[in-house]
Amino acid sequence: MKQLHYQNITSRFKRLLGIKDFSLFKKKIQKQIGKFLYRKKYTADDIIDIMCGLGLKEGSLVCIHASMMQFYNYTGNAEQLIDAIVAKIGPTGTLMMPAFPRIPDGCSYEDFIFNPLKDKTGAGYLAETFRKYPGVIRSNNVRHSVCALGPMAEYLVSEHNLGADCWDKYSPWYKLCEHDGLVFNFGLPREYMGTFHHCVESLLKNTHPYWAQFFIKPTTYHYIKDNEVIDYVNTDSTIYRKTNKKPVLKTFTDKEWKIARISNLEIKVFYAKEALSKMLELGKKGVSVYKYPNPKNYTF
Repeated sequence: MKQLHYQNITSRFKRLLGIKDFSLFKKKIQKQIGKFLYRKKYTADDIIDIMCGLGLKEGSLVCIHASMMQFYNYTGNAEQLIDAIVAKIGPTGTLMMPAFPRIPDGCSYEDFIFNPLKDKTGAGYLAETFRKYPGVIRSNNVRHSVCALGPMAEYLVSEHNLGADCWDKYSPWYKLCEHDGLVFNFGLPREYMGTFHHCVESLLKNTHPYWAQFFIKPTTYHYIKDNEVIDYVNTDSTIYRKTNKKPVLKTFTDKEWKIARISNLEIKVFYAKEALSKMLELGKKGVSVYKYPNPKNYTF
């Protein structure tokens, strides 16, 4: 009831001020203020230098999550940043980004027909720019589609609709971890990890009831390929989730993640293989990134 009351108050407030997206409005205000607080300007090359200090190199498999609203004094654009990353990892490197589609208001996943070639991503401006970048291909998974470019791209995305869920061994997220991928987060909250952490519940779902509850609802999804609508089934859950990643992150060392900063922009990297291994170890003991459902209510 409290959550519904809060939602009603928020909706009225947004209508009064003519704000469609309060989160976006808040970020725009923060950016205007932040440009005065943080005056150091930086380029795509400056960002690459920091990424290299965190492990980026030629041949790397890299995943990027980003909020470009936090690039307060960046002097370039999204395409220039992508160009710089692609140039650095070279022809043997692979770049991937999340590309889940925006679902129209009032439309359910059961009714939505995903067009991987045309549907915009809801993962932010950098990810949407990458979706349209020359040579990029996209997975057919509706809930957690991924775009990729490079020699591993086909391997990463081609089986994403074949698994039992979005994050199992057929998924780009698991393959990213398996192949020592680097997960970079630009301008996102300190606790934000990225989609790869969902591999934990997928890989542990058959080992304990706590993890099994995340996969109790088979859902049929639809996507377009060669002008034909194709169906597939993934198992998910409608249970309420609330994260608290601090119990997990406080166990991480520089083997699992590192943090750097340029101007206001915080750049984090997760070493996906090591981070997933640590989270699986913790998960077997009942340490989760979720506050709800609370693992403390279970015996491990």
